[in-house]
Amino acid sequence: MADRAADSYANRRVLITGGSGFLGLNLVAVLRGSGAELRTLSRSPLPNDGEAGALVAGVRHFQGDLRDRDVVEAATQDVDFVFNLAAHSGSTSSYDEPFEDLDINLRGQLTLLEACRRVEPAPTVVFASSRLVYRPTDRLPVSETAALGPLSLYGVHKLAAENYHRLYGARHGLKTVLLRITNPYGHFHRFGERRYGIINWFIDRALEGQPLPIYGDGHQLRDYVHAQDVAAAFMLAGTDPKAAGETFNVGSGRALSMRDAADAIVAAAGNGRVDYVPWPRDAASVETGDFLADVSRIKETLGWAPRHAPRAGLQEVVREFQQMTRKTTTAVRGEGGPF
Repeated sequence: MADRAADSYANRRVLITGGSGFLGLNLVAVLRGSGAELRTLSRSPLPNDGEAGALVAGVRHFQGDLRDRDVVEAATQDVDFVFNLAAHSGSTSSYDEPFEDLDINLRGQLTLLEACRRVEPAPTVVFASSRLVYRPTDRLPVSETAALGPLSLYGVHKLAAENYHRLYGARHGLKTVLLRITNPYGHFHRFGERRYGIINWFIDRALEGQPLPIYGDGHQLRDYVHAQDVAAAFMLAGTDPKAAGETFNVGSGRALSMRDAADAIVAAAGNGRVDYVPWPRDAASVETGDFLADVSRIKETLGWAPRHAPRAGLQEVVREFQQMTRKTTTAVRGEGGPF
């Protein structure tokens, strides 16, 4: 799917906000072979060593804050596409840092959209929204027309940012697409960082022989989507005219319980263990209950379909992480030749 769309990006300028992050690097990986002129914008520098460092070599990076008008103006100059991933992440942490979450996820988005509306011709902006904009429901799968009602400040701000994008599309002619992403996992994540993906964090802990804490009985269902499938959805959403102005769920379309996901990770890693612990108060307050995305709209409109089933995808990513760990250990020991 991403291969089908890649030719449309040849010789086009593509900006990835949040480009040094987990999903941003997966998009860089897909776009590197497309012939696009790649730019990234984030507060963090791009990685400068290992696989990720090689991946971003030659990418034009704007290191700065999404709220900084001068940096954003420079990064968006003459762009054709903006893959808008930058955010202050985490439903629980949004209560710990409410004004930071507000400022980045709303003022930062407004700063970006204001810059984009002054670009001629107007770029296509694909926004990374979240399943957390939906109201909890027992009616699964959840379609794009389901009731909205976030339980966290993060979800509230994501929903408001969606409306910013819709407004700038209607008022200023920006071509905007909204992707409501479920629970992504995969390559290029930040090791040890929980807020950017519980599954990646679980894999880290399993490989280190640490316990994987599951709140309650672990029977709550989730829709885990591979980062490569998310990247493919962005690629198609950016270039297909039928995507303009639309909202799409991006998930695997298959439910897996938290305990089954954790068990699969431990089995694949051959290490770690699952611990069942009481719900912390802050986590319980933002727990959405079971979730499964209805992905029929993006399949029918754009021809996108997830290539990774959750259980097999988790096993694949565990193997990738194990290989990365072995390579790092070999290099540290001086057994890998010159580097």
